[in-house]
Amino acid sequence: MDEKKVVTPVQPYLRLDAEDYKEILNKRMGISSFYEFQVKDQTQNSFKAVPDGSTDLVFGIGEKDVKVLIGGTVLRAKNWDFDDGRYYFGARFLPGRCILPKDLSIQDVVNNDVEIDLNDYGTGLTDRIAEAEDVEQRAQILMSYLSENQKGSCRDGAHTLEEYMRQRIYATKGNITIGMLSRETGYSECYIRRIFKQIHGISPKEFERFIRFQAFLNEITAAPGEADSEETALNCGYYDQSHMLKDFRAFAGTTPEKYKKRICDGSDRRAAHTTINKQKENTHGIIKN
Repeated sequence: MDEKKVVTPVQPYLRLDAEDYKEILNKRMGISSFYEFQVKDQTQNSFKAVPDGSTDLVFGIGEKDVKVLIGGTVLRAKNWDFDDGRYYFGARFLPGRCILPKDLSIQDVVNNDVEIDLNDYGTGLTDRIAEAEDVEQRAQILMSYLSENQKGSCRDGAHTLEEYMRQRIYATKGNITIGMLSRETGYSECYIRRIFKQIHGISPKEFERFIRFQAFLNEITAAPGEADSEETALNCGYYDQSHMLKDFRAFAGTTPEKYKKRICDGSDRRAAHTTINKQKENTHGIIKN
């Protein structure tokens, strides 16, 4: 297989609309990024989420309490609601790499936000997250707890097979059939569908659509005034422009042209946000801008 590719999920509306948004890009512990923002009034407490194939672990820090939520990928553009008056710290896991509490399955969180017990990832974690000074300190604390959570775990044959399928989906820009994966791996189509859904909570076909969408979204976000939608769609694995438009409307909740205008109009706000890139290795795929 070619060198492994890493695809960093993109949630552009959160970055565009959230107050005091900060982000750390980080390829450790199966996490793509850490982020923080505030919700100061009721006009800012709902952001649009887009399909990304990933899972978010979010801590909502209020004056009197802390809420801990886990949300899986949405299946189409959907409102992502937060409580007024809270400060939020989140970790976005890479596709297929999320670490869930023992009593929770990936199917439970797909297209859903589930509030979990404060101690599900370790006693004292929530208090330490709430008391930390900044997003970098919170990121270090969470990684330490996740490392403890992973002790004693080992990769089995199912995860090895899933990683192979995911890498092939990345390499083919979401254009590999289940039949081809079956022939390459020697496993039946039914078995590889079951393994993939067991780990991702969605089918390989849905994941392929999300990967094409995310690739296209990243390209036009990076250069909204320059990217030609039709040419970019073909480069990102779509058969033609109509194929891309159908998915984009469903997954972004708007058209590419309206989205590019939204990006251009919000450029001053985005410039005020902070992105800290902790990524040292040379990776391939989609990186937030």
